[in-house]
Amino acid sequence: MTKKPLIVGIDPGNTSAVAAFNLDGELEFLESKKEFGTDEMIKLLVETGKPVVVASDREKIPSKVDKVARSLGARKFEPLKDLSTERKEKIGKGENSHEVDAYASGLYAYNSLQTQIRKIKRYAYENEEDIGAVAKRYFSNKQLEK
Repeated sequence: MTKKPLIVGIDPGNTSAVAAFNLDGELEFLESKKEFGTDEMIKLLVETGKPVVVASDREKIPSKVDKVARSLGARKFEPLKDLSTERKEKIGKGENSHEVDAYASGLYAYNSLQTQIRKIKRYAYENEEDIGAVAKRYFSNKQLEK
């Protein structure tokens, strides 16, 4: 079975949180913990699916989020401006503020990438290709050709 493509939201810090959504916008997992290292995050993400986009709630992507994205070969997603606390509380979910921020980051990226996601799904279906491979290719270099 092929791994499903994931859109990931990360809230870095002493207590970090990670949220991962599939391309249907369903939450695959949401986790937070103190001293949540990048290696541990990466391992959890790779066990869950194929991260194709890694998002932050900040206009300037934090170094930990950048490191995770680069390690996974995933596209970085930054909002045009920092997501406001009100916005994050409106769209985010979780047991604590870190989870709410990670959830909001991932969901905001998912919602912002709807046009691209539809294009990826259509291409994968029409060409009978694995959607994870198509998504990885698309978000790596914006091309769908084999």
